[in-house]
Amino acid sequence: MRWWLRAGVALLVVVLGAEVGARALVERTDNPALRWHDHTTALKVGQIEQLDAVDVLVLGTSMAQQGLVPEVMSGVDGVGTTYNAALNGGVPVVMEPWLIDQLLPTVSPELVVWGLGPLDVSDVYGDEVLAAYRSALETRPGALATLDRGASAPSLLMRERTVLRSLDDLFGVAADRRLVAWQDAAADLGPDGERVDFRQAVDEVRAREIRGRITPMELDRDDLAALIRTTQQLQADGVMVVFVRMPLPDRFTELFADPSDPLRVDAALERLAEELDVELLESDEVFAESDFVDFTHLDAAAAARFSADIGHQLADLHE
Repeated sequence: MRWWLRAGVALLVVVLGAEVGARALVERTDNPALRWHDHTTALKVGQIEQLDAVDVLVLGTSMAQQGLVPEVMSGVDGVGTTYNAALNGGVPVVMEPWLIDQLLPTVSPELVVWGLGPLDVSDVYGDEVLAAYRSALETRPGALATLDRGASAPSLLMRERTVLRSLDDLFGVAADRRLVAWQDAAADLGPDGERVDFRQAVDEVRAREIRGRITPMELDRDDLAALIRTTQQLQADGVMVVFVRMPLPDRFTELFADPSDPLRVDAALERLAEELDVELLESDEVFAESDFVDFTHLDAAAAARFSADIGHQLADLHE
């Protein structure tokens, strides 16, 4: 046997042995590597891969992810099967590639419902999430990233290489931290992509965090441009788009440096909806401070009421 053939066979045996060993180790830990920008997104990808059909797709940040409940919306006659594809920090510049590159190749919605609020268009919010999204193994751009995803699809050794590099990543403190992150994400994710984190958080630390996301409140040109591009592409593909103004508690609006800031945001969204010929829906119900678990997210009962209201408005649009 020629030397190069022997070397090739030996290399193949080594690679196959490594692949078998990797599978045994990873399957034993049941604690895979994170290849998306956060654990919730990774879990959502698994949900989306199991979907048979989706009539309505929800987009937006965690406000829409928690406030628009698919089971409630789908329960309204005329709405159809709904999935909540909103993401934590899912501002329009993140929603655009998420929708175009990841969702539409898998699902074909008839309607996209985009929940919007000040955080979606704030110039000082969303950059870190976008950077994380662009650097994740499954979503980073470039030829090398494409080759990596191609090789990782059939090979668990390639896909899980970041957790196979040390015993700590497999069985130690790093593995424990990763497992907790997976468990926390799973606990906060409903069966249809909705967020179900109803922990109270109205302390000053959370208030400073939210204030930092809207101060100064300038409209982000990149987010507005992404919102326009994505909406127009969907419309060109025959997909109906509806904007939904997400409710906010007074404790949120009181954090604005300028009392006119929320009015400017509302005016910008109304103007954009008119320019794009998109309906801008909002609930007629007034939500009290007690209907929110923090500064932005509805509690379970209020989210159900809000979702039912929006669901009926969507049904009316089809009549």
